[in-house]
Amino acid sequence: MGINLLKILFTVLGFQFLFVSLFLFQNKKGKALSNKLLATVFFMVFISVIALYLIVFRVEINIPQLLFIDDAFMLAYGPLLYLFTQSVAYKNYKIQKKSSVHFIPFLIAVCVVIGLFLFVDANSISQTTNQINNRKIPLHFRFGELLILGHIFYYLFKSKQEIKTVIGKAKELYSTFNNDNFRLLRFILNSFIILFLLSLFHSIVRFVGVQTGLIITLLSLILFMFYFINSILLKLLNQSSNESGAITQNDFKKKEKYAGSNLSQANLKAFMNTLANHMNENERFLDSELSINDLSAELDIPSKILSQVINEGYACNFFDFVNGFRVEEAKSLLKNQSDKKLTIQEIMYDSGFNSKSSFNTAFKKFTNLTPTQFKNSLQKGSTS
Repeated sequence: MGINLLKILFTVLGFQFLFVSLFLFQNKKGKALSNKLLATVFFMVFISVIALYLIVFRVEINIPQLLFIDDAFMLAYGPLLYLFTQSVAYKNYKIQKKSSVHFIPFLIAVCVVIGLFLFVDANSISQTTNQINNRKIPLHFRFGELLILGHIFYYLFKSKQEIKTVIGKAKELYSTFNNDNFRLLRFILNSFIILFLLSLFHSIVRFVGVQTGLIITLLSLILFMFYFINSILLKLLNQSSNESGAITQNDFKKKEKYAGSNLSQANLKAFMNTLANHMNENERFLDSELSINDLSAELDIPSKILSQVINEGYACNFFDFVNGFRVEEAKSLLKNQSDKKLTIQEIMYDSGFNSKSSFNTAFKKFTNLTPTQFKNSLQKGSTS
């Protein structure tokens, strides 16, 4: 690949990350805090692209200390993405003061860069950067880069674990939640994992000194960044204005499971009957916003006990418990031949679902068929 074409790719890539960053800062859709956190991450990637451009093409600058700002930013990616994950996952999320502890390594790195400005002359810095460019990398630089990448991966996997925990908790409390936000969140986190893995491979190849491999890993890194930022842009343009997370932080902090519970088997069966009758007779599953706290108040059963009844009596969480009723209602509507003009989407809403993806996922889980496949199977059965 020609040098000029590579320079064009770098320029376009940098512009795209800057554009998406500015777009997010003023974006009115979604959560304002989430947008600003992600915008900050993309702005730092923009700075990193510039720094990589200067290193790859060995551009001489008057203040070579600036090249180390990118290394300081690397220690902010993980905490920012972790806070971004929390802001998407939780309702009414606010950053707490104690969250600043996550940025201590970043602040130390910033102080080191400031120290380079104040106490190290530009010629010494230039000699070091030339050594790095010529792949004569000091051992402490290699060790430091591995520590930085380890720091990033720790927060990325911590963020993915947070998603898993929050969704699990949400399914204990609510009969529905917006899974679209989590799809975008997972895509962003998975993309950054791939991005930093490619960076790691590029660094390893750079240490080894294989010139061909260096070009391949660099090109792979650039092409993936193009795919990532353009995918994000398309997803943001199609983003809904829904700002809700899955649960509140207070829900998350509630004492887990059923420590100290004295629910007997007789009471368990009685509560199961009461709950099932209430769900069927009052068709509570048709309320798309139904929560376990709603049923707790209606049945005068503590929410903790009600959760235990569902978990132990029906061997599922609240989310699947309610969706089981909804799927049965949808099947009944699909089997009803009196109104053949009823669409799948109408049936979705009439059975208590408010999301097509949730409807399809739940229906497939309980019947091993999609709603359309189930409807087609009924039509084949009636004509055979």
